[in-house]
Amino acid sequence: MIRKLTFFALISLTFIALLLPSCKKFEGSQTVPAYIRIDTVSVNCDYFIYGANTHKFIDAWVFVDDYDLGCFELPATFPVLKEGVHKIKVYPGIARDGIRDLRTPYPFMKPWENTKVNLVRDSIVTLNPVFTYYPAGVDENMHIRWKEGFEDGTITLQASTDSDASILRVNGPLAWHDQDGIYSTYSAKLVLTSDTSQFYITNTEAFADLPPLAENSGWAGSCMLEMDYKCSDTCMVGLHYYKDYRNTKEAIVRLRPTGTSGEEPERWNKIYINIGPYLIDNEGASWFKIYFASWPTRNDGNQYFYFDNLKLIYRDR
Repeated sequence: MIRKLTFFALISLTFIALLLPSCKKFEGSQTVPAYIRIDTVSVNCDYFIYGANTHKFIDAWVFVDDYDLGCFELPATFPVLKEGVHKIKVYPGIARDGIRDLRTPYPFMKPWENTKVNLVRDSIVTLNPVFTYYPAGVDENMHIRWKEGFEDGTITLQASTDSDASILRVNGPLAWHDQDGIYSTYSAKLVLTSDTSQFYITNTEAFADLPPLAENSGWAGSCMLEMDYKCSDTCMVGLHYYKDYRNTKEAIVRLRPTGTSGEEPERWNKIYINIGPYLIDNEGASWFKIYFASWPTRNDGNQYFYFDNLKLIYRDR
């Protein structure tokens, strides 16, 4: 679907514009560069506020002494025409809506910063940035509007009356687990069999108070759905809203199969879905819900769908 430019697109274009002069060397006579290597990045967060620390950051947006060095796909090793002690700042980058051509810094994470990185000519310094979310809460400008990790027996998803499959809450080796296996051991599961043709589930609470958004608001007013999933067939994520006395369902992202081992999907994937443009386009809606729906492309046995670590995050200023 072709959409008009949104605040995320504008941000990306701004960063790209800044990158254009980055092919030029820094001022001075240095011709032999130092090198920075970033192999891995991680997230550190309070589970009870932000949920699981899962992420899929594919890029590092790097600044040296506030000079925009560029965007580098991870893992990366890149030259820097500087030496001595310098400030390095790194923003985590995502593929928005799972599309690798829509690369952008993730607006809900603070940049990682180290003011004492010693750069040596013809040598490599390795950095392992650890990112944290901006503060979230009533008195902050960032909010976790909805969070579902399926650890509680009372979950915030429900199947519609015309859904052929029910939501199962499962643990064990097929569920998503956090690294230490302490906070996250359960996931949601849906199964389509030869007798079940479709599923359609939404969050139980309708959102009537999401922030007013403006197309030129930059990162303020942005709204993103984070989620982990694995599936053996295609499914959709979209927005269900009530506007002008009508219920409307608008698909946003198609989730493709994540590979199978036997019948079960074999690997988890993470995606960041930008729902901000849809909120802008439907500002007069009375309420919004997130929906998940089957989009079957296979008829060769049971099809399995798992979901976990759902987070709806926005910034209102």
